[in-house]
Amino acid sequence: MSSGEDSGERNPFAPPPPGAPDQPWQPRTPHPDQRRPDGRTDEDHPQPQRGPQPAPKLDPADPSHRAARNALYSGFAALITALFTLYWLAFPLALLAVWYAVTVLRTPAEPVTDPFTPRPVRPQVPAALGALITGGLALVISVSAFTVQIAYRDYLSCLDNAVTQEGSHSCAQDHDAPAWLSDLMSADDKR
Repeated sequence: MSSGEDSGERNPFAPPPPGAPDQPWQPRTPHPDQRRPDGRTDEDHPQPQRGPQPAPKLDPADPSHRAARNALYSGFAALITALFTLYWLAFPLALLAVWYAVTVLRTPAEPVTDPFTPRPVRPQVPAALGALITGGLALVISVSAFTVQIAYRDYLSCLDNAVTQEGSHSCAQDHDAPAWLSDLMSADDKR
């Protein structure tokens, strides 16, 4: 690549010619109202088209973005605690995740002036939907566990008090426990 000495035009990336005086720094593209050496302005030259703009990222200063992040964190925490059978902790975390997610989803989008342009997806909506799914799943698991513990309290207390294997088998017959629950509890005993 030549420095432009032969063709008459100078390459802006080439070093200055030998013996040239030092010049103060200037921006490469002149201000729009400044004229170029050939007398034309920037409006006379077509500007290169930029590619699609990237989606906006989560902004911690925005309250709806903070709510979406909190919803996602509490939804995952609720699901993990529900899978580790900590239902007393999973239930409030799941409620918090669902509440935050619904709050984010109910936040109105910014108005669009042109009705024919597609609305951009707000970056907090996917996070809120993920929190709604994980929080809802943890809520179903924890409510189901609480319902089983309340409905079959006598059977579960009989299992806790049983000393022998035969005693735990007789609990299912004495308290009319369903087969799926007795199978589940016997599978837990084998672990």
